[in-house]
Amino acid sequence: MTILRRSILILDDDPDFLRLLGLWLESEGHDVFASSDPVTGVAHLRSRIPDLIISDLRMPVIDGMGILEEAQRLDPDLPVILLTAHGSIPNAVEAMRGNAFGYLSKPFSSEELQDLVKAALSQRQASQETRTLRATLRAQAGQLVLHRSPAMAALVDELARIAGSSASVFLSGESGAGKERIARAIHAASPRAERPFVAVNCGAIPAELAESELFGHVKGSFTGAAHDAPGLVRSADGGTLFLDEIADLPLALQVKLLRVLQEGTLRPVGASREISVDVRVISATHQDIHNLTASGEFREDLYYRLHVIPLRVPSLCERPEDIPLLAQHFLDRESGRLGRGIQGFSPEALDKLVQRPWPGNVRELENAITYAAAVTEKGWVAADAIPDAGRQGGQSALPPLQDAKTAFERAYLENLLRATGGNISRAARIAGRHRTDLYKLMRKHGLAPQLFKGNDDSESD
Repeated sequence: MTILRRSILILDDDPDFLRLLGLWLESEGHDVFASSDPVTGVAHLRSRIPDLIISDLRMPVIDGMGILEEAQRLDPDLPVILLTAHGSIPNAVEAMRGNAFGYLSKPFSSEELQDLVKAALSQRQASQETRTLRATLRAQAGQLVLHRSPAMAALVDELARIAGSSASVFLSGESGAGKERIARAIHAASPRAERPFVAVNCGAIPAELAESELFGHVKGSFTGAAHDAPGLVRSADGGTLFLDEIADLPLALQVKLLRVLQEGTLRPVGASREISVDVRVISATHQDIHNLTASGEFREDLYYRLHVIPLRVPSLCERPEDIPLLAQHFLDRESGRLGRGIQGFSPEALDKLVQRPWPGNVRELENAITYAAAVTEKGWVAADAIPDAGRQGGQSALPPLQDAKTAFERAYLENLLRATGGNISRAARIAGRHRTDLYKLMRKHGLAPQLFKGNDDSESD
């Protein structure tokens, strides 16, 4: 994801170095407020919180740690990069424990600065998006349909209008788009909310058992019928019956369902009399019900009884605004279940999620986020943790080679940073890589230095 133009506050009591620092940052298109007086800098910080602070560690009156504390007080997600002179590494380690984003030891190159700034602003962007998503999730906490898109907002408004009716609802839409969740939302908003909601997948019931499963049977009506069974339709009495994949219902049973809708009665298998039943029927299919009706595969009279209030559930690719919200919901759920401190998605990961077509819709997205949470221990979900289309779901006991390489690289980086307490220079020496390379790898995997607590205050460069 491209980092937008951002505001950066820089503080250093060396005016010449401060001027150079400002030129480097402005050359990248950032808005810079520079001050050699930390008191002026704090006043500016309190009046307008920037997207990033870069501060020298040692300054008169208010040092870098004081700046860090004030930034944390005003905005805990505000990243702070501290600049240290040679020989002050123990102070830098202490700063990392105080949740500084990172530090640079003077002298450093423009490239080293830009890499760390990009990583900090990327995290800032991710934090702001996550904060917005969680605010929306809190606002919609009591709703069954999470949404940000105009398409779903219009559908939710329609649900509110028709919920009070007992008229049959027909939901169309692709598999995995969330038709059952829409049906549950209608039920929850209706006067039947305190009564049962019974969901039936018509395509999953064996043909030889379908009549008994749906309409019940009496004891002794067939071999194995050791007792009376009410059936799924009667189990929803007074409530809502959701018939998913209604197009798969055999023609013989379509007649019995038609009678339930027309007369409000049914006859269990082996019974000699009709039984009254009061259900609101919501049906759904991903097939073209019009073609099936025209070809005689689906009864026309039943179609008209079911198709009183037609609603279409848009596919996920038609509502990309909902993808970050749904993904954050699934991630928070999985992070809590696994007991991991996963904060959110990196901007690159969110980009990958939004740009994917998701032919499996919400169901496919949920599976992908479950996988991403499983391979992310803490911090931010990186783009590489989002499985490519068709790769999640346990299709193989062994992951693809590239996924295995990515998982190893991330685990190696986490262990390396944990062992060095977030000291990038020391970590780079151990890894045999340049510091710039290490920053790039950390950004790739969504790892921030402050996530790793230093264990050795005596380390030096």
